[in-house]
Amino acid sequence: MKGLLIEDDPEKAMEILNYIQEKFPTCGMTYKLSYQSGLKEIFSKEFDFILLDMSLPSYDQGSGSFSGKPRNFGGRDILKEMKRYKKSSVVKIITQYNEFDDGLLSLKNLDTELKLKYANLYYGYIYYKSNQTEWEKELSNFISTM
Repeated sequence: MKGLLIEDDPEKAMEILNYIQEKFPTCGMTYKLSYQSGLKEIFSKEFDFILLDMSLPSYDQGSGSFSGKPRNFGGRDILKEMKRYKKSSVVKIITQYNEFDDGLLSLKNLDTELKLKYANLYYGYIYYKSNQTEWEKELSNFISTM
């Protein structure tokens, strides 16, 4: 089984990757930090599932380099491109925010929108909180179904 994590927060990413390695040691995970590097990986390889942060920088942040404009809905933009180019990996959003766009869009409303627009790709979201374990149970249930 092969998975891809697209996440710009290194602490969150390491916690997720370590959890997957511990619970699913045969699962090969790839990790990308931005919209562009994640999209490039999706177009160059096949994955059984993708764990996707919603808010992403445009490009990877290099030492002293410009990471581009922040994409508040980078995850949604990736889903749009996947649908456009007929990519078939199963996608689960994993986010630590319950509101987007300065509070104008709730996570539940975003979830509803994504389910309607990307029904064959989008498999819901996991609300991540580092000091709780509910996200781990949800992630484990998701990967177990792959």
